[in-house]
Amino acid sequence: MRIGLMAIGLVLVAAAAAPAATAAPQQHQEQERQRAQPHYRQGLQHLRMEAWPDAAKAFAQAVEVDPTFEMAYYGLGRALMPQRQYAQAVAAFTRSRDLFQAEGGRQFTSQQEAQRYRRDRLTEIDDVIRQYQQGPQTGQVQEAMRQLQQQKRDIQERVQRGMNGTVDVAVPAYLSLALGSAYFRMGKLTDAEREYKAAVSRDPKIGEAHNNLAVVYLELGQLSDAERSVAAAEKAGFKVNPQLVKDIKDRKGRS
Repeated sequence: MRIGLMAIGLVLVAAAAAPAATAAPQQHQEQERQRAQPHYRQGLQHLRMEAWPDAAKAFAQAVEVDPTFEMAYYGLGRALMPQRQYAQAVAAFTRSRDLFQAEGGRQFTSQQEAQRYRRDRLTEIDDVIRQYQQGPQTGQVQEAMRQLQQQKRDIQERVQRGMNGTVDVAVPAYLSLALGSAYFRMGKLTDAEREYKAAVSRDPKIGEAHNNLAVVYLELGQLSDAERSVAAAEKAGFKVNPQLVKDIKDRKGRS
């Protein structure tokens, strides 16, 4: 049931070379998304069971069917992280981010088409929320659900306003947080800092990103920035490890 690194790599390379969503007929893209949904939902189930290789295989199948499936790439990255396949996770998260950014300039030919697109995205978010609800309610899970609920409210607001034309899509904070963590695991602190800052710029209440920024700043020796990030994390309600606070204080005392 394991999917090899080479297979995942081929999926990601093929997706990166795929044409933009706006170039394909809308009906064809919707058909691809529908065909990818069973693999995507299977991946969510495997994530809930912490069957990481099986989850990665299912998400890889989903994006092979639909190379524009943003949330399936995000799921693929999540499945790769516990397997310590950090470079592949970065590729998956980056592809997801690029797709979200591309959607920001997408044009629709009618209000009905735009509304249908947004309702489809709400369904996908609800699937992820249900997957989180079925597992242990850790602080990290609760924070992820808060972010998803915020993203859902943003989309619902646009649906209620009946907007058409271009899509107002921002990269979700939880995606930037995940990408930052993958970079951090690879020792790429500057890249991790950039993504964590993108997360808190999108959602200042995302305490985990503030906390992780403090760790990055500690590693980089930017101790005043580390202290400010700890304060921001605590203000957001995140429980900061006392050892991190002590390490920053001790390093600052020696400098």
